[in-house]
Amino acid sequence: MAYKSSRRISVGKYLVDIMLLAGLCLFFFWRDLTPVVADRWSFAAGDFTQQFYAFARYEAARLQAGQLPLWNPYIYAGHPFVADIQAAVFYPLSLLTMLLTAVKGFTYRALEMEAIAHFFLAALFTYLLARRLTRSRIGGLGAAIAFAFSGYLTSYPPLQLAILETQVWLPLILLLLDVAADRLERGAQWAASRWAVTAGLALGVALLAGHPQSGLLVGYAGLAFGLFRFWPRPSARQLSTWKWPLALLALFGLVGLGIAAIQLVPSWEFLRLSTRSVLPFDEAGSGFTPYDLLQPILPALGGTVPALYFGVLPLGLAILALTAVRRDEREPAASRQLIAFLGLAILVSLLLSFGKHIAAYSIAYLLAPGWKMFRGQERVVVWAVLAVALLSGYGMAWLDRHWAALRSGSAGEPSLSVSDKPKQGWTQSPDGVLALAYAVGAAGALVLALGFFAGYQSGHDNLWGFAAAAMTLAMFLLFSALAVRSRQPALLLAVIVLDLFTYHPRLHAGPSDQVDLAPYRSLLAAALGDSSIFRIANEDVLPINSGLLHDLEDVSGGSPMVLGDYERWLRALPVERAWRLLNVKYVVSWRQFLEAPAERLAEAPGRDGKPVYLYRLQEAGPRAWLAGEAIVEPDMERTLEELGSAGFDPGRQVLLPAVPLGFGESAQCGGQVAYRQRAPEELVLDVTTEQPCFLVLGELYYPGWRATVDGQTVPVLRADGILRAVGVAPGSHQISLTYRPSALGWGALISLVTLLAAVAWLAASWVVESRRRTVPRGHDVDHGR
Repeated sequence: MAYKSSRRISVGKYLVDIMLLAGLCLFFFWRDLTPVVADRWSFAAGDFTQQFYAFARYEAARLQAGQLPLWNPYIYAGHPFVADIQAAVFYPLSLLTMLLTAVKGFTYRALEMEAIAHFFLAALFTYLLARRLTRSRIGGLGAAIAFAFSGYLTSYPPLQLAILETQVWLPLILLLLDVAADRLERGAQWAASRWAVTAGLALGVALLAGHPQSGLLVGYAGLAFGLFRFWPRPSARQLSTWKWPLALLALFGLVGLGIAAIQLVPSWEFLRLSTRSVLPFDEAGSGFTPYDLLQPILPALGGTVPALYFGVLPLGLAILALTAVRRDEREPAASRQLIAFLGLAILVSLLLSFGKHIAAYSIAYLLAPGWKMFRGQERVVVWAVLAVALLSGYGMAWLDRHWAALRSGSAGEPSLSVSDKPKQGWTQSPDGVLALAYAVGAAGALVLALGFFAGYQSGHDNLWGFAAAAMTLAMFLLFSALAVRSRQPALLLAVIVLDLFTYHPRLHAGPSDQVDLAPYRSLLAAALGDSSIFRIANEDVLPINSGLLHDLEDVSGGSPMVLGDYERWLRALPVERAWRLLNVKYVVSWRQFLEAPAERLAEAPGRDGKPVYLYRLQEAGPRAWLAGEAIVEPDMERTLEELGSAGFDPGRQVLLPAVPLGFGESAQCGGQVAYRQRAPEELVLDVTTEQPCFLVLGELYYPGWRATVDGQTVPVLRADGILRAVGVAPGSHQISLTYRPSALGWGALISLVTLLAAVAWLAASWVVESRRRTVPRGHDVDHGR
């Protein structure tokens, strides 16, 4: 929405506000940033360490070596790294982090700094959006603080980094769409198109951040907001009035998808082959529970993390915006309409965030494209958190103008008529009612705290937490009452900071000594010192993705996307057969005995104090071998049955969907196989055989792997259900397998074309606009800027 403030705000004040937000980010994360080791915190162990740091470490190492990380050999017996969307290989800010650490090397702390920088971006983008919407400096600051340091954004998003890095772009996207709508309202269609394209570029960056569910939420929010703002008024029934609104929405969506195609196209191919291709309703429908409704007032008690805690004062200011400000006829009609839209967004967001517990989710599951692909519906609450923050900015801006009018004795500022008269009692004005409500709430919370404390004193120890939580609530309700009663906007900001900074800095981090990036290194000493080609099997002893952290090729791993056939294959086969085919030499297990003959090499205390062991199998299968007898079996279920049977000899036989002409008839196939080169995306082997044979590799079959024999392209065959094989004629040959996924090439081409088209559109629209501004008065002039 376009507003011209009655008082021109200098660029210097914008910079002061931005510096204030940056300072608040530094203060919020001071324990993560301090050089004092005794005071320093680190991001908590879990997804941040085991997935996002492990992935980023691998990507950084490959990029800094001048290589694009297409394939990851260290997890799941081989993993299409670039196609795993949470690897976020092409996210610009992640690439910047890796560029800045190229000299000294990528570290855990570098990834922490990347996460912290995104909180500043969240504050900055929300500030710019809220300041534009509310026409108020104080409203912009209040909304920025309420969103960036909310219980939601500071809880698990920093630890599940892709969520944070995707969702922080939502305020910027809404800002750009709002500017586009303003230009459209002025009749400056070409200027509007520039801003819609720029919003699409921001959407593309958000999608590249690597969390598809959050990208879906950001996209839906952008489309809903754009539809609301572009809606033709008042002649919405005329089809011709929809030409430009629909065009702008299409530009926004197509540019966003096109820019992110370099990631989305290979990820879509992987998704169709992964375990996430089908997600049952019960699994997808996880979300908040009724118990979590305590979070907005008792964040320490409602749920495991206070994702629904908006802050006591922002919540009240949002209610003020939905009541007093929305009904104030002196507020611009556009503002009152947007306040109603934000209120509706909160309602929809909360209903969907409870997942299958409320019927509204079933509608989204059945009708909204993409909705049934993801679990964790509590993440939808990001809409409500941003909407509450913006509404609190509206409430704070309204109070600021109202208080200024009272101090000057002017009724010219927007306010309810009853509150324009200083002679009336303060409880008769909306701010007075709000202050009184806070005071009454503080008294009620204090009584509740005393009741809980009395119960605790009588022997009910579980009531101590309720007593402490109610007392803290009473304190912040009282502070809020005093801040509103003081009629000082700065005190409103101070209370919000005190509230959110009291509850939330501890959610993401803990003492640095609790983070061990490479545990069990002493247990793995024998495997780490082994220079042969092998894999390890981690039986829930090592943290997920430890193969990446220890540079050991593991048959397990941790990622939301896993090849579905690989998981079925592991479940169906006897474990010793699976180990044989996957070249497993070492097993890390809590078991005292294994199915296959093995030597116990080392012992260490496990996570629960019980011992865990490192075993070396007495007979480890090779990584590549020759098989002469082919068994044709196109059906996967029957392939798994045959593969697991006692009569199947994996060293002599191979199961194939079909057999190339001239192969598969030799019962015996002797020869030699030696690796000449091994790299994640390229394998080169020297093979000598006297009969037509199949070279079978203990490597996963996946689209994009290509093979040559002596430089001539040959098909890569799907062997033993999930492995690769190549037909080899008699003689000595050099066989190469390279990973060059065509999906990545097509995605890169789409992204490049989209980027060039977007730049061309921006330039062309600027030229058209410039020419129209030179048309003499009386002609059709585009006044957009």
